[in-house]
Amino acid sequence: MNSKAWGTVLAFVTVLGLSGGLAWWFNDQAKTQAEPKASSSSVVRQVKPKKAKPVVKKVVAKPKPTAATREIDAVLRANRFVGTAFVVHNNQVIYQKGWGYADAATHQKNGAHSVYQLASVQKSFTAGLIMRLASEGKLNLTDPLSKYYPTIAGANQITLRDMLDMKSGLTLTAFPTNLHSEKGMIRFILANVISRPERIGKWDYSPVNFMLLSGIIEKVSGQSYRHYFTTNITNAWHLKHTGFVFNMDQQATYSQGYQNANNADVTANYGQRFGESTESMYYQFGTGQVYMSARDLYTAQRNMLQGKLYPESDVNVLLVPGSSSMYGGGMYVYPGYIRTHGLAYGYEATTLLSKDGTDGVVLLSNYYRVNQLSQTPAIQIWNLLQAGELGK
Repeated sequence: MNSKAWGTVLAFVTVLGLSGGLAWWFNDQAKTQAEPKASSSSVVRQVKPKKAKPVVKKVVAKPKPTAATREIDAVLRANRFVGTAFVVHNNQVIYQKGWGYADAATHQKNGAHSVYQLASVQKSFTAGLIMRLASEGKLNLTDPLSKYYPTIAGANQITLRDMLDMKSGLTLTAFPTNLHSEKGMIRFILANVISRPERIGKWDYSPVNFMLLSGIIEKVSGQSYRHYFTTNITNAWHLKHTGFVFNMDQQATYSQGYQNANNADVTANYGQRFGESTESMYYQFGTGQVYMSARDLYTAQRNMLQGKLYPESDVNVLLVPGSSSMYGGGMYVYPGYIRTHGLAYGYEATTLLSKDGTDGVVLLSNYYRVNQLSQTPAIQIWNLLQAGELGK
């Protein structure tokens, strides 16, 4: 091949190489523009869907039954108990359990925090608040009733101590028809109370004594009874399930009261709900206006016995039996222990505590049956506790 021919071939190869190089360069540029380098603002990552973790249900281990819990269960079952039971031994909670329905219509069951109307058990706190004012020198248990309510017949012969022990001779049989406040209740009492001087010094259970004592608490403290109670008991002791019955049915743990239509029937058929009128709530001034859970009730009564509402030295001043009934200072006082009991509007409340508050049985029921009182199993459990049968 001559030199001219070789030159032609070389030129052709050169052009071909340049064309291929240019084609490669343009192709690479197009690729680079189509696939820009990733940056924090421009990249779109494809996120692979995570596999759903299997839902693991938490299993709440129930405490193993002990000989004590089995024995308490047996007592409550035998007595057809409906409500909440709370038992303390040597400052340790050994039993806390709800039985039956708080509301049968909604199938809500009673539990540890269910709240119940205390009825007459409230008198123990009214007495405690009187003792607090006495310890502060604001009144004396020997004060005559006439110092506070001089218009009551024979009031100059009646002392606050007589009223605390239900020995004043006072009684109230009338019921108001149009009542809208506690002050209205006091006015009604002053107009309708019956004074029996011949009964002074003799035990005769009559709630009007504690209604008037509640009025005296308001006079001396300068506060409403409800405010004074809330400040010195509910808030002071951080009671979370305690209040006044006016809004009780709005509580999440409200327990509805029941009562059988036939008193001979002791079964819990939940056939008859028991309601309380607003007038009745005011009527029970200082004697049946408070609701509590079983734990709160134990805590509050223990605190009084241990001198947290008034000096401990005054416990034995207030809690002295005023008669053979053993009633004194809003409680039934026995050697070594105290008892309180209340009945109202389908509720029954019973407490038994050692004098130092380290042992206690609290039974709060929302099913009153005249022939199946929950006070009976409360006393049975207390007797087992004191005999050492529940500490094994």
